Amino acid sequence: MISGEWPAEDATVLRYGLRRLLLSLPIVVVCLGGGWTGLWFAFRDDGIGAGWIPLAMLMAMGVGGLILFVTRWRARRWVTAFDSTGFWWMRGKEAALIRWDSLAGAGMYWARTSNRAVFTVELCPHGEMDRDDPLLWKFVRDTEPLRPGLPRLRYRIDVGDSHKAYEKAFVRWAPELWFGRKEQPMSYPGQPDETGHRERTAERSDTVAHAPLVFDAVGIGDTVVVQRGMILVYRRLGVALALVALCGWAVWALVPEHGHGAGAVVRQVIAAVLVLSAGWALVMIARGARMDYGRRVTMDADGVHIVRRGRSVTLPWDSLAGVGIYEAPPLRTLELCPKDEIDRDDPLLWQWVRDTEPLRPGLPRLRHRVSIWPAGGRHAVAAGCRRWAPHIWFGGERMPSGYQGDRDRKGHRSRGRDTGGPVASPAPRHPEDARPPHDLDDPGVTPAP
Repeated sequence: MISGEWPAEDATVLRYGLRRLLLSLPIVVVCLGGGWTGLWFAFRDDGIGAGWIPLAMLMAMGVGGLILFVTRWRARRWVTAFDSTGFWWMRGKEAALIRWDSLAGAGMYWARTSNRAVFTVELCPHGEMDRDDPLLWKFVRDTEPLRPGLPRLRYRIDVGDSHKAYEKAFVRWAPELWFGRKEQPMSYPGQPDETGHRERTAERSDTVAHAPLVFDAVGIGDTVVVQRGMILVYRRLGVALALVALCGWAVWALVPEHGHGAGAVVRQVIAAVLVLSAGWALVMIARGARMDYGRRVTMDADGVHIVRRGRSVTLPWDSLAGVGIYEAPPLRTLELCPKDEIDRDDPLLWQWVRDTEPLRPGLPRLRHRVSIWPAGGRHAVAAGCRRWAPHIWFGGERMPSGYQGDRDRKGHRSRGRDTGGPVASPAPRHPEDARPPHDLDDPGVTPAP
């Protein structure tokens, strides 16, 4: 993958994803029509009379059509282009370039049965290739070369019924590389080496994932907000309302006013399962909202302040060995690495304690990891760290997905039982800050120094 480069103005551009989407629409319409017919029969009082097997087949058609449409729709902006430099593969704002001078040959393989045809572009490099390029790795194949001098590893791109347009583009831009169209057995396309790709990328994840982040220069006041708990509460409430509406509609559709027989019983059982599942999800949402309600995290010249329901605690800057920001979109977290041992069962802080491998020597394993909400506030948080704690600021790092980890709920409960109850919270650094959280909701109020 490259950045900052795009094809020339006179390039031949072929909208790869849009062509595939349009060509799949007839199949999608037929499959979705079959699925809708199956649902219509299933919700009728005498739906069982139609037979379970035909209904299951029709609904499976609908699911298959929906999956096909979603995958093709997500790929609708994939574009290929040809210019004097080489062959371009573009996905949104990302682009990959295979230069003509890096290829030993280019052509097209094809195979046909009575009702299906396959056409693939074959790009054969004459040297080493990056088989784990983020945009191109799915096209890499290891297969017997067509003739001596061509490598085993090559790029194989399925172009479907657009093969004529690709053939014209190759003949125009790379006639010296074009070896024509060659027929192959129907099984030739093969599959990408997903297992090998995962293993190879895992080996170098430490160097690739931990890329530095760049933060915008923004102006800040005497206080910077790290997290507003009410934003998370509103998000959870939105999910809960959508879940209730969807469950209500499903129950209304599944349980008609007058129903009898095996079909009615099956629909009632399905409705009961949906209600129980939705109820469990609502309980989990309510628990999360209860923990987020009234919580607010800010930072100023003294340190990082956490306030929740009239209780507060401060982590002074001089108690920290390092501070930075980790990111794996859409999550951004403020990393607070202490100098000494920390109370991992503090009532206000225990849920943010993480035990993880330190990014660099000198930083401890145990640290506080606080989510930054709203995520756009990370630039102000970074500016605050650089102003008030420049000597311990280690910058921003891009991390692999899933880095955030989970709170040690089981260990917290176990340690609480062993000590006869939760460990007492250390007194706030400034007792006068322990005031109700609504005082801090006023943007004009600043924590007392």
